[in-house]
Amino acid sequence: MNCEQAKALLDTYIDGELGPDERAQLEQHLETCAECRATLARLRRFRDFFIANGPRYSPPPELKTKVLSRLEIAKRREATAWLRKPWLYAGILLLGGLLLSWWRISADSEKAIAQQAVSNFVRAAALEHLCDVVSPDPGVVGSWLTSKLDFSPPVVLPGLGFQMRGGRLDVVQNRKVAGLVYKRNKDLLTVFVWPAGGQPLRPNSRFLDGKQVSAWTQADLNFVAVSNMSGQGLDEVVDRLKNAIK
Repeated sequence: MNCEQAKALLDTYIDGELGPDERAQLEQHLETCAECRATLARLRRFRDFFIANGPRYSPPPELKTKVLSRLEIAKRREATAWLRKPWLYAGILLLGGLLLSWWRISADSEKAIAQQAVSNFVRAAALEHLCDVVSPDPGVVGSWLTSKLDFSPPVVLPGLGFQMRGGRLDVVQNRKVAGLVYKRNKDLLTVFVWPAGGQPLRPNSRFLDGKQVSAWTQADLNFVAVSNMSGQGLDEVVDRLKNAIK
């Protein structure tokens, strides 16, 4: 793979949408090409800046009420005028389209959150600044984070050989969050935590930029776990975390 071919794939690589073969070829090229690595770093900084500062659009709370109100009017007219029945179907299609748009906006937002969590994970590892507070004791880490945040993150141990390294403050979607850091040999795991605030994350797992990502909401808190583990090991770790948080 040459530089022209590699640069054409960088955006898709950052989005985690490259196939296994192309991803492997691109990563092999990046290992030996400083120019393409620099271009990738610039694209990631731009993506991080856009995610952190770009406008977010959410459907207004009253939208569903208005649509349902119009559907109710259409139903009443249909009861007395069969010729107007097509308008009822149009209303149903409108509602379906609006709900589909909302779902796509929600999915894009969740992907942006996962992408920013991965960027935070990679940056902290590259700068060798994984923790603001270093301690293997969950109580010490939890007390320190609680003193710096407006909520108390649950600090638990997942087991499976993972040891707590400590915690740090980080930012996801312009919101200060807790970062819980665990390590097992070469496996690094960071769990980002913040209040759901009426915007819970749907349970999902994905693969972005060579990292495993798992997101969920529990106890009115959002969680995004990021790890450099290979295979599907993160799912088992997340299950252990969920059980410990209960």
